[in-house]
Amino acid sequence: IPAYSRPLTSAARASPTMKFAALATLAACASPARAAQFVGFGKAVSPVDRVVTLIHDLKERVISDGKAEQKSYDKYACWCEDTLGRKAQDISTSKEQIEELGALIVKLKAEIASHGAEIAQTKKDLAANVEARREATEVRDKEHASYVDEKTEAEQCAGALEAAVK
Repeated sequence: IPAYSRPLTSAARASPTMKFAALATLAACASPARAAQFVGFGKAVSPVDRVVTLIHDLKERVISDGKAEQKSYDKYACWCEDTLGRKAQDISTSKEQIEELGALIVKLKAEIASHGAEIAQTKKDLAANVEARREATEVRDKEHASYVDEKTEAEQCAGALEAAVK
C-alpha cells in the first residue's frame, strides 16, 4: 500500500497545532489575487468553494508528494537490499578466506619449524666440514713438510753421489 493512501496512525494524526497551521496556510492562500482564479463565468465563488478547491489542490499536491516519496523510498529500499546482499556475500567470502588463511598460517609455521631444523643441521654439517678441512689441511701440510725434507735429503744424497763419482 503506498504511503499516501494508508490510514493515519494515532501518532501521525494532525495535532491541534498542525490543524491551526494548515488553516492559517489556507487563509493566506485565500488572498484577493488568489480569489481571482476562483471567479468563473462572471460570478464569484463562495469562500467555502474556495476552501474546497484549496483543499482539493492540497490533496493533489499531497498525493503527488506521496508518490514521489514512495518512489524515493522504493529506490532506497532497493539499494538497501542490494547492499545487504553484497555485504552478506562479502562476509561469507571473508569467513572462508579467514579459514583458508588460518590453515595456511599453520602449514607455514610447520614449514618454518622444519626449515629451522634443516638450518640447524646444515650449520652442524658446515662446522663439521670446516673442521674436517682444517684437519685435512694440517695433514697435507705435515706431509708436504715431510716431502720437502725427504726431497732435500734426496737431492743432497744425489749431489754427494755425483761428487763421489767425479
